[in-house]
Order: sequence, then structure tokens, then C-alpha cells
Amino acid sequence: MSDERYAHARGNWGSWYEYLFSCIGCLVGLGNIWRFPYICYKNGGGAFLIPYIILMCVCALPMMFLELSYSQYSNLGPGKVWMCCPLRFIPTGIGYGMVIFTTIVSIYYNVILAWTLYYFIMSFSSVLPWSHCSNEWNTPLCYTRIGQTNGSLNVIKVTNNIIDNDTAMTASEEFWQRKVLDISSSIETIGNIKWELALGLLSAWLMVFLCLIKGIKTSGKVMYVAATVPYLFLFVLFVNGMTLPGSKEGLLYYLIPRWADLGKLSVWGDAAVQMFYSAGIGWGGMATLASYNHFNNNCYRDGMFLPLIDVLTSWFAGMVIFATLGYMAKTAGVHIEEVISSGPGFAFMVYPEALSTLPLPQFWSVLFFLMLFTVGLDSQMVLVQTITSALTDSFPRLLQKRSTILTAFVCLTSFLLGMSCVTQGGIYVLTLIDWYCSSVSVMFLSLLEIVVVAWIYGADRLMDDVETMIGKRPNPVWKVMWKFITPSVIFLNFVFNATKMKPVEYANKAYPAWSIVFGWMIAIVSLVPIPLGIAKELALQKGGIFERIRGSIIPSANWKPAICNVNGNQDGIEFTSLPSQPTKY
Repeated sequence: MSDERYAHARGNWGSWYEYLFSCIGCLVGLGNIWRFPYICYKNGGGAFLIPYIILMCVCALPMMFLELSYSQYSNLGPGKVWMCCPLRFIPTGIGYGMVIFTTIVSIYYNVILAWTLYYFIMSFSSVLPWSHCSNEWNTPLCYTRIGQTNGSLNVIKVTNNIIDNDTAMTASEEFWQRKVLDISSSIETIGNIKWELALGLLSAWLMVFLCLIKGIKTSGKVMYVAATVPYLFLFVLFVNGMTLPGSKEGLLYYLIPRWADLGKLSVWGDAAVQMFYSAGIGWGGMATLASYNHFNNNCYRDGMFLPLIDVLTSWFAGMVIFATLGYMAKTAGVHIEEVISSGPGFAFMVYPEALSTLPLPQFWSVLFFLMLFTVGLDSQMVLVQTITSALTDSFPRLLQKRSTILTAFVCLTSFLLGMSCVTQGGIYVLTLIDWYCSSVSVMFLSLLEIVVVAWIYGADRLMDDVETMIGKRPNPVWKVMWKFITPSVIFLNFVFNATKMKPVEYANKAYPAWSIVFGWMIAIVSLVPIPLGIAKELALQKGGIFERIRGSIIPSANWKPAICNVNGNQDGIEFTSLPSQPTKY
């Protein structure tokens, strides 16, 4: 299939709004509502916001603009776009590394959706099971914020809003730990499969498949709802949270930084990890979405606007969480730092308790967890699109007409691999993957990406490409950011996180040595395609080693801008190519 015919078959967004809401759906996900609050809580609230915003400005903004630009210019996703580079033996594996990283994330990301579906189903109960301590799984140490207990002789007394035992857990915490997870003692005791969660995981993957069954023709329409509904429910929860006693203290803890914490490198390191996780840079997802854009779409505007949406959403989700944490701390008579343990289950212990305080809590709980599912679903759709688009771009003749089968295969394989995370020890497995996968590897991939594009392909050439697409040249400051500031900041954060990274733990439980080794293997597996790409590229050339290297520094003849010309006839769409940019290497 020729490049022009393939570009046409690949498709474009029906409108800019479909693209916009798909990007928002990709950015505004569980990273904002699930992960950001507990990372912020772990790092002292307000002290975390400053490095997070700074890093979003100096890293996420330039990287987002860069990824959107080169993908839109070529109509190619991360698996194929690296033909742009004259030193092809260097970046050949970067795109595939991004795809492997995205694949790993998508496996455990859907497990969180399975948790959400479980809470959604349980929300139809006549009495919310996390709102009281009279369930079969509750212990004598269970309590609620309003002084209810389970009636046992050994109950924890709630007197003057002070809880008399540090080992007590709220009803929402016990529901999470003892009912949803039925958690085992450690990762070495994997336990039985939680079939309720397994069914939820299967349902989540089925929904992803149905939304992607016709590619962007269906996914773009789904995003209109999936990307907007979450904001409504976050606003409702925020308004309700502000009516609760103690909410003001919670917001002050969140918004007012403790300046001494800014000197902690760990706070900056965690801010960098969250920035990469939330903004989706280095994953290939945003590049995949941009590759379906029309050639003259204003990628400059999109690159400035989308990171801002991401930051504001994370910030507002934090407002909702910390207003509720202030209430929880006040009723428990403890400091906000002591009210609940941080971790992947953080949101599943705080949000349910907030919902139980609303009038008609079942109604709001159903809507909220439906919202949480949709906000995760749209991000998961982009992750799977990244995988399938990369494979289709690499093997168009084989896979272009088999997109439905390919999507089904990816979903089924990921479901089977995710089953380990829905066992009694599944939370330990998920924490292990998230701990190592979300830090070192994505930073290294992003560092290689920006170095290759800015220094080898050329920042000036990329500026020319943007000018060709949108009709004006970007401010020269972006050239400085791409070449010097952004790669320097990413490199420093990569070195810090790689050298100072603590061994993984969950609920203050240390992991065995073998699991830590496995975690590091997960961290580096997405980097393996880079040396393999070098070896493959050199093997394809002829002659001695120096002749092979010289043959690999010639840019691919297939690298050229794809542009859609509509010739008056609505159905007469023909892809052509603009003249290639002058080659100056």
C-alpha cells in the first residue's frame, strides 16, 4: 500500500472537537483523580504543588508541543514516525519502547477500572456498605466518623471526637482492605482470584473493545461525554465538601506550602514522576491522537492549551480530596497527615466516605463511580489506540484491514496478563508495576525523544515544519526549551529518580528482594527495543561496519509531510505530499 493510500485509509478526525475531547480524555484520567491526590498527600500537600507546576511548565509544555508537531506533520504514530531521523540506528527503538511502556500501563490501568465497577455495583445497595460497621467483614476496630460502631464489646470508643486506638480503621478503609481486595499478607502470598474483580476487569476490557471497534470513528464520539461528565461530579463533590466541618483546614493544608519541604529532593522527584504520568508525555498517546489530525490543524494552540487543562484538573481534584480530608481529620481528632494512609487505594477510601455524607448517597455514589469509570475508560482507549496504531503503522499490509481482530487480540491478551492484579495479592503486584514503570523508564524515553528531535532531526527543522502547517513560526523560546532547558531538567530528574529511588512498599510493608529485581526488569523492558533497533538497522545495511553506519544516517525516503487536499468534491479526498524539506545534516 502506498504512503498516500495508507494515510487516507488510516483516517482523520471528523472535527477538531473530536480531537480536542479525545486529548482531554487522554490527559484527564485516573492520574488526575486517583493518583495525583495521594502523591500530593504523601508529599505534604501545598509543598508539592509548586514543583509540580514548575515542571509542567518547563517539561510538559515543550514536550507536548513537540510530540503534537512531528506526529501531525507526518500523520504517523510513535511506531513509525522515527523515520524522520537521519541517524536512524539511534531512535529506531524509541517508538517501540513507548508502545511497550504503554502496553504495561494499560494492563494495570484497567484493573483500577475493575475496582471502580465493583464500587459502582455496590452503590445500588439499600445502605452503602462502606458507610457503617455492621458488615460481616468488619472488625471490632471499625468505626465511622459520626460515632457509629459495630456493637462489639471491644469497639473503639469515639469520645470527644478522639479515637482511642491507632490501629482502628474507618468503615470505608475496611471495605477497601477486607472486602474489595481481601488483601493477603504480602506479594509472596498471591492468594485466590477475586472473581468479582475479574468479572469487572473483563467488563472493562469489553467496553474498551466496543468503543474502539471502528477506530476513531467511534472513539471520537464517545469522548464528547467521557471527557466532560467528570467535571460536573467533581464540582458537586467540591460544593458538598465545603459544607463539611474541617474542610477549610484541609484546603489550607493543600494550598499553603510548607516552605521547608521545597528543599526535599524527594518532593521534586515525585513531582516529576507525577508530571510524566499525568501529562502522558513519553507514552506515545498524545502523539498517536495528533497523527490523525488534518495537516493544517493549529498544533501550537493545542500544545499550549492541553497541559493547562491537565494542571487545572489535577489541582481541582486535589481541592475535592483535601476538603474531605479536612473533615475526616476534624471528626477523628487527628492531624490531617495522620487521617489515612497514602497509597494506590487512597481515592477509594476518601471518595466513598465523601459520598456517604451526601443526601441520597446511593444516587450520588452510582453517578460518581460511573463518572470515574468513564474518565478512566477514555484514557484507556487512547492507550490501546497507541498500541494498535503503532502495530498497524508498522505492518499496514497485514493489519490495516484486520483492525477489529487486532484490537480484540490486544484487549484479550491484556486482560489475561492483568489477572494477576485481581488476586488477593493483586494490590502488591499493581503497586510494584506502578512504582517502577511510572518513573525511570518513561523519563529515559522522553529524554531520548527530545534529544533526537531537537538535536538530530533539528529544532530549526521542526520550527519550519510547524510554520508549514499553521502558517506562522513559533516563538524562538521553544527552540531554547527543546535544545537546552527541557532535556537538562529531564536528565536531572532521571538521574535523581534512578539513584535515589527507594525499594517499593505497600502500607509500610517491605517487598522481598526478588520482587524488587522483577520491578527493575519491568522498568527497563521498555528500553530493550533501543539496542535491538540499533542492531536491526545496522543489520539491514550492506558492507563493513562503517559502511553500515553511513547507510543508517541517511533519512528515509518515506519521510515527508502528509497533507489532505479536498478538491471541491466532498468525496474526492486525495492525499499528496508536500516537497520534502531541504536536507542539511
